[in-house]
Amino acid sequence: MSNREKLLKNIARERIEILFKQAFDRLHRGDVELARRYVEIAIRIAGKARVKIPRKYKRSYCRKCYVPLIPGLTLSVRIKSEGRGSRVVYRCLLCGWTRRFMIKTSKKKSKRE
Repeated sequence: MSNREKLLKNIARERIEILFKQAFDRLHRGDVELARRYVEIAIRIAGKARVKIPRKYKRSYCRKCYVPLIPGLTLSVRIKSEGRGSRVVYRCLLCGWTRRFMIKTSKKKSKRE
């Protein structure tokens, strides 16, 4: 990878970070449409520059309507207990999109004597 490519990818990462921060700020102020637009632009920049969006941002927007997810404002968070493991369930309050994440459980070895 050339220096020019590295520079372009670094610029893209910085812009993605700035756009996501601005999106959350605008959503707190009540401007949902502008926040949605910032997320769309950030995703487009990541695609053009072939840069991965960091996990903390990848999990923080709705994949269906592109609105930033803030618990209580645009996101409902639930924990579902199931037989083998538990899951965290995210649900967008604007469009109803759901996403589930597994919760890692510690494997305890029981000693029977």
